[in-house]
Amino acid sequence: MRRPRSRNVRISLIVTARPQASSAAMPVRSPCFSSPSSTAMRRLPPLNALQIFATVARHRSFTRAADALCVTQGAISRQIQSLEAHYGFALFMRHARGLTLTVEGEQLLPVVVESFARIEDISLKLTRQRTDLALKVPTCVMRWVLPRIMRFQREHPDLHVQMTTTWRHDVDFQSEPFDAAIVYGMSPGPDVAAVPLFDERLTPVCAPDLLEGRPLARVEDLACHTLLHPTRDHRDWRRWLDYAGAAGVDPDRGPSFDSLDLATSAATQGFGVALGDLTLSEEDFAARRLAMPLDIVQRTGARYYFVYPESVAQQQKIQRFSGWLDANRD
Repeated sequence: MRRPRSRNVRISLIVTARPQASSAAMPVRSPCFSSPSSTAMRRLPPLNALQIFATVARHRSFTRAADALCVTQGAISRQIQSLEAHYGFALFMRHARGLTLTVEGEQLLPVVVESFARIEDISLKLTRQRTDLALKVPTCVMRWVLPRIMRFQREHPDLHVQMTTTWRHDVDFQSEPFDAAIVYGMSPGPDVAAVPLFDERLTPVCAPDLLEGRPLARVEDLACHTLLHPTRDHRDWRRWLDYAGAAGVDPDRGPSFDSLDLATSAATQGFGVALGDLTLSEEDFAARRLAMPLDIVQRTGARYYFVYPESVAQQQKIQRFSGWLDANRD
């Protein structure tokens, strides 16, 4: 009797018989069905290649795109080639003066740019929904803020503050994953809520031992001391010396540092005279690590602020920390 011919149907389902007692157990595979979403994912190009495509399109140059992404030009070229192979058409036209997008590249670019912008936007929103408070703090204010953060953590152990220190004095909530920040300067811009913390007040500070062998009773005596600069352009000492009327003191003498905190630390070790902020130097004065030899204090007009986006002002973690910090400024 002839067997009927089998139909051309494939089912990716493997059924194994029960193993004998003497046989090793064989794993049972799950049915292997493909879904529309998994098929669509296979049609998507690598996200990294799309990001490189957008960067090349913005700069119109493989070389400039490589510099912007800190990779080699060859790596950029290979990613673009793989993307063009994936689609089956060219995305750029090469010219002597640079690159231009093909018609297909012009169609793809706005979709890629908008998609990455939406991913970045939702990523920032999801980051800010955490129960932790992500706080950006400039290094120059760590002497003031660290004891307060530790005290807040003892009083509020359920709200964890994650601090990130930086030499920068500003914050961009549109591109940085922070809930709040402490910033220095003038009043922050629109869409940002600000709690004033303290005004900047600068005066010369040094280690007490430094004054034993070299007095510093008058502004003119600064000419005999090493000036410690918190910035490389020496602008702080220049402004203070102008304010104090010290025409005979060279403002460019002495080493430069990256921050006010580093210059102040050098002063505590007896390396010279720094410009210290009265509020930030309170603990060093109390511990006699620093002395204030001159009674001349310059109010610069700058101020330290606790800032956060107005869009998150109603979040409980923002309200709790902001209210506590405002009440514990002194």
